[in-house]
Amino acid sequence: MVQAFAEPSDVKLKGTVVSLSAAATIEVANDEVMIRFRVEERGKKLDALRQRVNQMSGDIKKSLAKEKGVKLKTSSRSVNPIWKPNQYNRVRDGWVVVQTGVITSKNLDDVPRWLNIIEKAGANLQSLSFRISDGLRRSTQEALRIQAIKQFRLKAETVSKALDAKSFYIRHLNTGNSYSPQPMYRSEMPMMAKSMDAAPALSSGDSRISVSVNGDIEVERHQFKVR
Repeated sequence: MVQAFAEPSDVKLKGTVVSLSAAATIEVANDEVMIRFRVEERGKKLDALRQRVNQMSGDIKKSLAKEKGVKLKTSSRSVNPIWKPNQYNRVRDGWVVVQTGVITSKNLDDVPRWLNIIEKAGANLQSLSFRISDGLRRSTQEALRIQAIKQFRLKAETVSKALDAKSFYIRHLNTGNSYSPQPMYRSEMPMMAKSMDAAPALSSGDSRISVSVNGDIEVERHQFKVR
């Protein structure tokens, strides 16, 4: 949020104060994708489970290293026992090893191929979402902020004219942002695409960016006759 104060709050009012608000909104095509995947193995032999998880994760990392403009980050890794209850207490019945990762990129046309890489390695797709990149979001918000402030000024001019004022003075001004990305596709099931020919058709869609402005203006005080 951006705040602008035209004068100290203890300055004595000389005119009429009017509160106004304005907003500017635009739909922007998403230019970035985020893919979350999960590598999981369950069994009784911990060393073998770790080895399989390492192998699958390594295969994904190796394949994606050949792709341009792809960022891969390991988001978590855990090793937990599987407990089996018996008559008196619980007994460890095995282990579960999990490693999760996140892929981000602006090369949206290549998403089906990356999903295929994840599936072939034996990992599960957790979620897939399209969004606006930080750089595009910031530049769009700055452009919208200018539009919203201009709309605020137009409203202020209209109010001033209605009150027979020749000018107005901005006492206080706030701006805020809102961002509505695309809904996220989630799946805990293995990927269904068994080959590039069966890769899913995906649409990146749009996201809505809004900037709002609200504040107070002061216009010269007039005495109006009541009819």
